[in-house]
Amino acid sequence: MFNIFNKKEKSVNKTERKPKTILCIPGNWNDRTEIVTAIAENNTNDFIFAGMILLNLKTNKGFELEICDRDDRMKDSFKYAGMVNQVSDEFLAEIDKHKYVIYLSAETGNLESATEIAKAGNAILKSGGIGIKVETAGKAFTKEHWIELLTDFEESNLYEMFVLDSIANEQGQIYSCGMHNLGLKDTIVVGEEFDDSITLMKSFNYFILIDKPNLKENHTFSPSEEWPTFKITKENNQPNKEQELLENQYGMWKLEKKPAGNTV
Repeated sequence: MFNIFNKKEKSVNKTERKPKTILCIPGNWNDRTEIVTAIAENNTNDFIFAGMILLNLKTNKGFELEICDRDDRMKDSFKYAGMVNQVSDEFLAEIDKHKYVIYLSAETGNLESATEIAKAGNAILKSGGIGIKVETAGKAFTKEHWIELLTDFEESNLYEMFVLDSIANEQGQIYSCGMHNLGLKDTIVVGEEFDDSITLMKSFNYFILIDKPNLKENHTFSPSEEWPTFKITKENNQPNKEQELLENQYGMWKLEKKPAGNTV
């Protein structure tokens, strides 16, 4: 499988690891000084970059900012991570011309902090970034798409920004990745066809995000009256287990069709 993530993973004790969201933003800046100047000039009274920290001047929230040299793998990285959003060849050509890459990161794990880093990423896009890739989900966006999601912002937009929900494992089961950016469990669907799995998963994940139910094992879920009922259990063997950027610290729900006539 092609590795769409450029950052090296570090060995971390899981009991000590907190959720962290990482955004990758390539750009055509000529040098590091130009990056600092562009951030200041395009985000007056909103953000400033100093001491390797991008600071939100209104909230006093800081984000780690790392500037890296050109990465020859970036075009392929955005190509694979941008498949769901159907990024164009023209966009990928622009990505391939980048001179520097900015990695923006912060501890997240709830909707408020995910919104904050989404806006911080937008500040870099306004300052010359070409596009944005959520390293902790494997999903890429054009600058225009990301800005649009923040311009007409609703809490549910965070799902589109930080969650990839059409991944298949070796058994053909469909699962999501990135819900940990929002402080929520991911989901895997067992025993359903591809299209039905995605429809079911989207409905369930949005239900978790918007309604914030107190779910427990053996609860049931159905997207509508036309659908069968699915039993909710915990999936202990996550497909992304041991992958620092992608494993969900909160766990994973499993949805499996409830057998007919089973009242338990």
